[in-house]
Amino acid sequence: MISFSGIRDRNQAPRLSTEMQKRLETVMDLLHGVAILTLASTALLVAIIAVVGQPLAGQTRDLVGTVRATDDDAAIEGVSVQVVGFSGRAVTDSNGFFALARLSEGELSLVFERLGFATDTLLVPIGTDSVEVFLETSAVELAEIVVQTSAAARARQRFEQSAQASAITVDARDILRTPTFLEADVIRMIQLLPGTVAINDYTVGYNARGGEADQNLIQLDGITIFNPSHLGGLFSTFDAQAIGDTEYLTGGFPAHYSGRLSSVLDVRTRPGSREFGVMGQISLLSSKVLVEGSLPFGNSTFLVAGRRTYADQIIKWFTSSELPYYFGDAVAKLTFQLPTGGTLAATGYIGRDVLDWEFEQSDPTVESVSLRVNWGNRLLGLTYNDWIFGKPLELSASVTEFSTTVGLFPDFARVDNDARLLTVKGAVSLSPGRSHDVRVGGGIEEYRFRYDAGSAALSTSFLDLKYRPRILSAFIDDQWRPQRWLMIRPGLRMEAVGGGADVVTFSPRVALKALVAENFALTGSAGRYFQPIHSLRDHNSPWSFVDFWIGADSLTPVGRSDHLVLGFEQWFSPDLSLTVEGYRKTFNDILNTNVADDLAVRGDEFVTMTGDAYGLDVLLRKYAGDWTGWISYSFGKSMRQDPTQEFPPAHDRRHFLNIVVNGSGPLGSEMSLRWGFGSPLPYTQIVGQWEHRTYRVAANGFRDLELEPIADLQLNGRRYPHYSRLDVSFRWEMGLWGGVAHPFLQFVNLYNRDNVFLYNFDFTETPGVRRTVPQLPFLPSFGMEFEF
Repeated sequence: MISFSGIRDRNQAPRLSTEMQKRLETVMDLLHGVAILTLASTALLVAIIAVVGQPLAGQTRDLVGTVRATDDDAAIEGVSVQVVGFSGRAVTDSNGFFALARLSEGELSLVFERLGFATDTLLVPIGTDSVEVFLETSAVELAEIVVQTSAAARARQRFEQSAQASAITVDARDILRTPTFLEADVIRMIQLLPGTVAINDYTVGYNARGGEADQNLIQLDGITIFNPSHLGGLFSTFDAQAIGDTEYLTGGFPAHYSGRLSSVLDVRTRPGSREFGVMGQISLLSSKVLVEGSLPFGNSTFLVAGRRTYADQIIKWFTSSELPYYFGDAVAKLTFQLPTGGTLAATGYIGRDVLDWEFEQSDPTVESVSLRVNWGNRLLGLTYNDWIFGKPLELSASVTEFSTTVGLFPDFARVDNDARLLTVKGAVSLSPGRSHDVRVGGGIEEYRFRYDAGSAALSTSFLDLKYRPRILSAFIDDQWRPQRWLMIRPGLRMEAVGGGADVVTFSPRVALKALVAENFALTGSAGRYFQPIHSLRDHNSPWSFVDFWIGADSLTPVGRSDHLVLGFEQWFSPDLSLTVEGYRKTFNDILNTNVADDLAVRGDEFVTMTGDAYGLDVLLRKYAGDWTGWISYSFGKSMRQDPTQEFPPAHDRRHFLNIVVNGSGPLGSEMSLRWGFGSPLPYTQIVGQWEHRTYRVAANGFRDLELEPIADLQLNGRRYPHYSRLDVSFRWEMGLWGGVAHPFLQFVNLYNRDNVFLYNFDFTETPGVRRTVPQLPFLPSFGMEFEF
């Protein structure tokens, strides 16, 4: 059954007086001017730097460069660049860039150091002002397993140099080794980290520290993805073999991030290798292939990857039946090395899910009825990174789209939702390598949403909503080190939200770190966050097949959340760390469907909720050695308050423990094990059912009596049993036709625990019967990765 919320055309919205409209237009013009003035000020500041920052001719020179890995050309962050005989030093950023100012004109000797890479020395001759350096990975061979320590190096570099709490770095090796359902998945791995709740096995959606699933900012190379999943949430859109590294922030994120209330998942596609190569994977779910290599001009590379499920084709080959579903996606990245030492990168992605199910076949009296669901993402973005007179500059532009069609065909009922975001933004760092590292920037975000539902057969439009919020933003972020042992990171973000919402938001943010000892630090962060878009979902349901998006306007508020985080970080050795954090979050203006919607009243389609969450997160992580992995534990409590009652949301899991271990396994394999335990999740009790008839359009008549459940008035007043699951995977390495093959074998839910997905109630029997719909059962799978 497809149901509609009964929202009416926006032309029925109450109109403001002419005088009030003029006042609002004046205010918005002023706000637009402020934002544009901020962007212009940033450009002016860059110009001033260009004039004032010029060294005196014949006395000093500036040197910029890029540091990359020899094996895959990936940019290396956190490399210490020291000039022999010179007191200053630089550290490479996320693009591998560094800059050294006011150096002597003579010959220079540079030393490059970072954990996980071999230390190297470069002699820079007179007259050279840019360099490109390649470092070799430093690996340790342990029991026939080569353990790379890049994730440890990133974490340690952040510990020593950045005031940023609630941040976790994972690399491609972490993703590929963690046992998951059918194939490696970055979001499935994120679900095993502290502060993160996955409410069931059938979705890659997650809730971070008491927030809702639509409050997570998910990006691919800095480009927002609205709905990062396939198969109704069973798999994510990200190809694990194309991922370079991933940053996950569960709270207190800095001022350059915007648009969401709860967390940030920043996935970076790796640049293509300069050596031509092909890799891929064959699994029970899909086949995928990745091709990379050099472009024929300059020091530039490409990477192209594609994936498609094939169960629908196999069934068609061997039987007369059809599987009415498939999905496919592709990602591409072009990276151009510029003569100045900077880079220009282009990222593209397209993915589509298609379901076409003829659930009622035609006969002489009845026309066939098909359920068709078609949804997917498309995005394209450009990012320019360079150094302007010794100052890192980043400019980017992108467009991202998500579209959904759900309907009964031909022309019985249809729901369409289109979401588009155009983004242009820029940022410049003003004083890298000194006690203040100030970063300023701004941007424009142009949203376009349409939510349309109707029936061509009935010549009826149930609703036709359009949302067009425009956001002009500016931010300043300062990594300040007043003392060697103390780091403070103040920041401020301003956003002017138009499109009917017509509000200006100010988001102060601050983080701090006190290095009490060489390997022990106290950490904390606080901040305010705003979200101008919402997804239409039942926040109390255990599953959402697909998200529908709308934006803020005069009737739809901008969401708000405040974060507070306090904790500590301890490094016991270069490859073993412990992080403990306590947090508190408050939420305002969260949208939920109004079950008492009055079709005669405009603006009551949704109700706003407030929320509160607090908890404790613990992460013990081992990066290298015979055995690697982590132990994560989370305690959390979340509550929501709507106009009628207070209740726990569907993701209110009080305790969650995950143990992930990687090491040597039987028969020369690399073994990975994951065991998870979760305390009970809440649900709303069904207390009865009622009978009714519904009109059947295809047959032009009423159906037989149908039964509808009656829910308890107390939302989420009951709880399911606790959750537990053990997954194990084995991975081998062998030669194949001059390349390398990695056959793998995985077992999901090894002891076949009957975890509850939901309950079905049948009151036609006396007494009523409750039946369990389970989550994933014991499920073996196998496949093979290959590389040439």
